[in-house]
Amino acid sequence: MKIFATILAIVITSTAFVVLSGCEGEGGGSEPQNISLTGTDYGRAVLLAWEEPVEGTPNSYLIYFRELTETDFQLVATIDADSLEHTHNPNELTGDYYVAAEFGSTEYASDTTTTIPVHTDALTLSELNAPGDQGYGWATTGDFTGATYAITVTTNDSLIDFYITNFMNDSTGGPWPTPWCIASPDTVINDPGGVLVPQADWRQTWFSDPLLDPQEILPNFAPTTYRKARSGIENDTTYIGVYLDAVQHYGLVKFYGIDTTIGTINVESWFQAVQGLRLMAH
Repeated sequence: MKIFATILAIVITSTAFVVLSGCEGEGGGSEPQNISLTGTDYGRAVLLAWEEPVEGTPNSYLIYFRELTETDFQLVATIDADSLEHTHNPNELTGDYYVAAEFGSTEYASDTTTTIPVHTDALTLSELNAPGDQGYGWATTGDFTGATYAITVTTNDSLIDFYITNFMNDSTGGPWPTPWCIASPDTVINDPGGVLVPQADWRQTWFSDPLLDPQEILPNFAPTTYRKARSGIENDTTYIGVYLDAVQHYGLVKFYGIDTTIGTINVESWFQAVQGLRLMAH
């Protein structure tokens, strides 16, 4: 009888140890670290990458995506624990992502990151020879918002991504006749209207043809599809795709409300903060 009681105690103790060990393994862990997004598949898909959790080894990683117009996240992929990246094709949609480390029945979620373009509301730009700021640029080392700048100031060469011009020397005053163009800053020194523009290390930027649907994916960059200047932005309303080859980012600009008498036009923009990604749904 005493032998039986001893054996029973050992079995109960062993069973309890297994149960407790199993619960501890499921509950221990932490979230994936340093999630990042990059454009892949010629800018049509999103490459997600992350680092291992600080605590524990997960059973798997779960990829979640919330499309721009939705309120809830959807599970789009389950990844083996020995992989730290995944390519997601969102079918031209933009939205939010996070990665969860799965430990048994418990998930530890990373921070949320996004492919939704950064919007900058309408600002007023001037034609090259008109009073006011003629240049526009995005804060590619900051929050990716757009701002206007004077292209007659040398130190603005690292800030301006395009300027507005009719490629005429009409600096004596308006009106400033059409056609108006969006132009790469590095062309300004050879612009007939650039008589007051200083020599500087002006950026090189490329522009698509006017776009029919501003929600669609932008054209892939190539010298045959993007130019250093595009005319016709005075047509109300005009959308142009922009490629900054120095940083490999895409943007979208909307022009409207030209006034050739005072020499101004309105510009609104959406900038894709994910490098190499051409998605612009907003």
